[in-house]
Amino acid sequence: MSTPTDPQATSEGESLDAPPAAAPSPTTEASTAAHDDGSRASDDARTSDHADDVAGDDDEDGGDDEGPAGPAGPTVAGEAPKKKRRRRRKKKAGAAGPVGPSGPEGPGGPEGAEGAPREGKKKPEVPRKEPAFRVGEQVFGKVTSVIENAIIVDIADKALGIFDRNELASDDALPAVGDKFVAEVLGDGVRGGLIVLTRKPLREEEARHQVEQAFKDQATVLGLVTGIVRGGIEVYCDGLRAFAPASHVDLRLGADLTHLIGERLPFVVETFAKRGRDLVLSRRSILEDAHKHQRAESLAKLVVGSTMKGVVRTVVDFGFFVAIPEADDVEGLVHLSEMSHDFHKRPADVAKVGDEVEVKIVKIDERGKLWLSKKATEPDPWEALRTRFAPGTRHTGKVVRIEGFGAFVELGEGQDGLIHIADLSLKRIERCEDVVKLGQEIEVVVADVDLAKKRIGLHPAPPADEAGVHQKIAPHKAVKVKIVLHETGGLLVRIVGASGRKARGFIPAGQTGTPRGTDLRKLFPVGSEHEVKVVEIDPRRGDAKLSIKGLKEDTEKAAYNDYKKVVAKEAKFGTFADLLAKKS
Repeated sequence: MSTPTDPQATSEGESLDAPPAAAPSPTTEASTAAHDDGSRASDDARTSDHADDVAGDDDEDGGDDEGPAGPAGPTVAGEAPKKKRRRRRKKKAGAAGPVGPSGPEGPGGPEGAEGAPREGKKKPEVPRKEPAFRVGEQVFGKVTSVIENAIIVDIADKALGIFDRNELASDDALPAVGDKFVAEVLGDGVRGGLIVLTRKPLREEEARHQVEQAFKDQATVLGLVTGIVRGGIEVYCDGLRAFAPASHVDLRLGADLTHLIGERLPFVVETFAKRGRDLVLSRRSILEDAHKHQRAESLAKLVVGSTMKGVVRTVVDFGFFVAIPEADDVEGLVHLSEMSHDFHKRPADVAKVGDEVEVKIVKIDERGKLWLSKKATEPDPWEALRTRFAPGTRHTGKVVRIEGFGAFVELGEGQDGLIHIADLSLKRIERCEDVVKLGQEIEVVVADVDLAKKRIGLHPAPPADEAGVHQKIAPHKAVKVKIVLHETGGLLVRIVGASGRKARGFIPAGQTGTPRGTDLRKLFPVGSEHEVKVVEIDPRRGDAKLSIKGLKEDTEKAAYNDYKKVVAKEAKFGTFADLLAKKS
C-alpha cells in the first residue's frame, strides 16, 4: 500500500533533493490516511503561507528534520506517529461533514459526527377509528323506524343508518318497520353521526351547484340532520355533507340537540369553500327572526300595570326570570330592586326554580325586554310604619351595629334606624363607641322617615320632662337653653326640647354680657337654664351660635321703643271735646 501524497505539500513542504522516507508501518499508514482525509477539507482553503506554518508545527510535534514531510508528517521507522492536535472549525448547518473510514454513515459522517442533529421524539399516533362500513359499500339492513323525513335502518346489527326519504320517488312504496333495506353508504359516520345511506350517490353534484348559488344569494337551503358530532350537528343537503355549529343551531347555550336528528330544517350557508367540501351552515339568523316575531306577538298580550302569575325559570345574582304562561311563556326579569321590600334578601331567598309567583308588569322597553316586579304585589310594611314611627315619637331600641358614621338601633320587627355620629352627642366625638356600646338599650326619638329609601333617622331622646316642649330655632329668635359644658372660648349649651345636632348651641364668652376675665363657672353653672338669642345657624354643622348679651340688648331696645310710643301718645292734647271725653 502506498501513502497518498498531497501535491501542495510536495511542492511547498518537501525538497526534491531530500532522502526518501522510511517505509511506514500498516498502523502508521492507516492512521496517517484517516487523519489526512479528515483534515484535507479544511486545509484546502488556507493560503500557502499558512500551510508552511502548519508544516512547521507538524515537524515540531513528532517529525524528523532529516526525513521528508509527507501528508501525515515525518515518521521514524518502527515507531507510531504521535497524535496531531489540530483545531477544527465548526461547520455550518447543512454543510457536508468529513467522510470517515466507515463511509458517509461512519463516525466521520454527518450522522455520526459530534453535534449532528438528533431525531426528535415522535408523538404516538392515535389510531383512527375504523368505520363499520366504508363509503361506497353496499349494505343490507332492517328498517327500525320511519319518520317524516327519513328512514332509520339497523345495518347488520352493527350500526344505525339514516336514509333521506326525498330519494324515494312518488310512486315508490314506503317501507314498513321490519322490512329489509338495501342501500349504498354515503357517509361512514366516523365523525360521530349516523351512517348515511343513499340510492342516488351522484345527486350531490347537482346539490353542490344549488348550495353554491344559495351562498351567493344569501338564500336558505334545506338540510337533513343526520347526527350529533363534536361541536355541532352533521347535515346533508341532498347528499352534500355540511356542518352546523351548536351555537348556530339553538339560541340556548348547551341545549340538547339530539331531538333534531331526522329533521329537515332551513339553513343559511355561512361558508362554501373547496368546491363544497368545506360547507358550514347556520340557523341563528332564522331563529332570531322567528324568536323576535314570536316575542312581539306575546308581548302584545300583556298590559303594563297588570298583575299575572308566572313560573320561575332561572335564578341569577341580579334577580330571577319568570315565564308568563298566559303570554306564550315569554320571560321577564324581576330585578333585585323589585324582589322584596326587604333589600337585605338575596334572589335565592325569595324564589326558587319552579316556584309559582305573582308579578306585576312594570314596563316593556323599546328593545322588547319585559320588566316585572314581585314587590309591587305585596303590601309595603313601610306604609304601616309611617304612623307607628312618625317623626317626633319616642321609642326604646337596642344598638345592633356600630359603623364609623353612626350607630344602628333596632326598633323591633327587623326595623333599624340610624343615629348619625353628629347627632349622637352634644360634644364632639371621634368614635361612636365613646358614647354607646353594642347591645346597649337606648331611648331615641324619630327624626325623619324616608319611605323612598327605606330609612329611619333617629336622635337620642331628650329628657322626659321636655317631651312636649317645641321651640322654633331660627335667627333673631329667643330660645331657652341649659348649660352643658364650660369651654375656653365660651359655653356649650343644649337647646331645650330639641334633639340631635339641632340641640347643640354655643355662647361665646363675649356674648355672655359679663366683663372680660369673669369666671363663667360661677355665673353659669352646669344645668342652669337661661334665655338666649339665636344669632346664626352653621349651615354645615347645624349647630347654633347664641348670645345672652344680644337678647338683653333687644329687650332693652324693645322697652325703650314701647316707652317712646307711650310718651308720644300722651304728648298730644287733642281737641277740647277729646279732653272732656277722656276726663269723663
